[in-house]
Parts: sequence; structure tokens; C-alpha cells
Amino acid sequence: MNDITIKQANAEDFETISKLIADQNKNPDTHCIQSDTGNSYQSIHNEMVRLDSDAGICFVMAFQNGEMIGTMGCELDQDLGRGWTRGPFITSTTDEWENVASALLQGLQNILPSTIHQLDSFLNIANERGNTFYCGHGFQQLRLVHVYVATTFENLLENLHACQSIDPSQAQNFVALHESIFTQTYATGQRILDKLGDDHQVFVYTQGDEILGYVYAAIEEDTGDGSVEFIGVREEVRGKGIGRQLLHTALQWLFEGKKVHQAILVVNDNLTNARSLYESVGFRLKYTGINTRKEW
Repeated sequence: MNDITIKQANAEDFETISKLIADQNKNPDTHCIQSDTGNSYQSIHNEMVRLDSDAGICFVMAFQNGEMIGTMGCELDQDLGRGWTRGPFITSTTDEWENVASALLQGLQNILPSTIHQLDSFLNIANERGNTFYCGHGFQQLRLVHVYVATTFENLLENLHACQSIDPSQAQNFVALHESIFTQTYATGQRILDKLGDDHQVFVYTQGDEILGYVYAAIEEDTGDGSVEFIGVREEVRGKGIGRQLLHTALQWLFEGKKVHQAILVVNDNLTNARSLYESVGFRLKYTGINTRKEW
């Protein structure tokens, strides 16, 4: 590399970084799903500032001849010991993409808190150079990830089962169901319950005193978009329309109650057999990404 230096970014650098991210996320070949926050650099910048205020993000920058030519970051959850990488984002002004990316990754690893022992990347499947880079640096490809978007809501269900907001008395049963379905997720059942409020809701489908299924929906803090974070149905009652009823309830709350312009749903590839379910309530596939992971 020719005089390329790496430095840790600070809050004053976030605007410059967010502009590069927004520009590169327009192209599937350089798109990073993990940093896809809204359609403008301002929403990316707002999220970076918010995460930084809670020590939930770190970034490094690459410079050559005094000009920034690349950046790479990581969203942090120190309680879980996990991080989610953002980038690498490298400008077209350099022909040393691989060397710059390697230097950025090394620089990022050097500043990670000692509590972090796992990194995940989520890049667009079209971002072949980025995905190959991660796999060449000790990351293992785990799965494909699909991102769906709904921009409208239609009341299509005539006989809608009464899905209700979760009651405090149902908390223990909800936690047990959530953690039996999502065994290695970033959000435990208790974490979800702790967030409940005006912009975070869990709706449950019950039969008697039993929770047969649930959906967790939220408003994204930085964009105002709706998000269906989790949907889970007990295995023995799947295929009976419960998931559709739950998604319908979540979208009704998001579009009619919270007046969102769009709602996002992210699912792993092993759940693609439910694509017809998502599309039946108005979701459409936006793009597919690859999840890779490195642990130590």
C-alpha cells in the first residue's frame, strides 16, 4: 500500500462517513444491509450519533495523501459480546481495494472492546467483492437473508382473529415461546418486553390461556419506518393461518395506527417457504443478502 493510514473515527467524522455509506448503498455491488438506514445520509448520520451516545458503534477510516478513501465500522452489543460490521466502503479513487479493506478490518479489530468475541456481516448478495473479502478473512458464510418491504396495507381478512397486545400476565409464556423458536437471536424475550411502549408492540394469538403465536413490531427510531422484528408460531399449529393473522395485525397497527410509509421484514433463508405468507399481506422482496460470521 502506498502511504495508506488508518485512524479511529470520532463524532466529527460521522457526516463524512454517512455520505460515503449513502452513496455506496445505492449500488447493489457495494451495498451493506447492516448500514441500510433510510434513503438519505442524514438518517444514517442520525443513527450513528444515537448509537455513539450509548457506546454502541465504532468506525475506522483509511486515508491516502490526506484524503479519506475508505471506512468500516461495527455496531456493538457488549452485553452479548457481538458486533455487526458496516462496510467496507471504499471510494473509486483507489485501485487497492483489497489492501485498503484488509487494513480497515485490522484497524477495526484493534479498537473493538475486549468484550466482543463475534462479528457478523450482512452484505447484498450482489456485493461479491465484499462477501469474498469476508470469507477470505476468517468469516464463515451462514445463510442468506431476505429483506421484504410493504408500502401499503389492505384489510384483506374478513374473519380476523382477535390478536391482542400482550398482557403482563402472559410475559413468562411469551418469553418461553420466543426463546424456543429463536434460540440464538440478538434479542431475548425479556429484552423485547423491556422495550414495549408506544413505538414497540407485541401482539399475541391465543387460545384460552395459551399463546399460539406472536408478532413483535416497532417503529425505527432513525427513519420512522415500521419494522416487523419477529414473528413466531408454535410448531404444532403452523400452517393454520395464524402467522397471516399476526402479520395482518402488525401491519394494521403500523400503517393505520402509526401512519408509517413503509414496513420492513427481514427473514433468514430457512424461512423462505413462508414467502407466500409475506406476500399475501402485502410484502414484496426487496433484496437478498449474505450473513457471514467470525468468532474467537
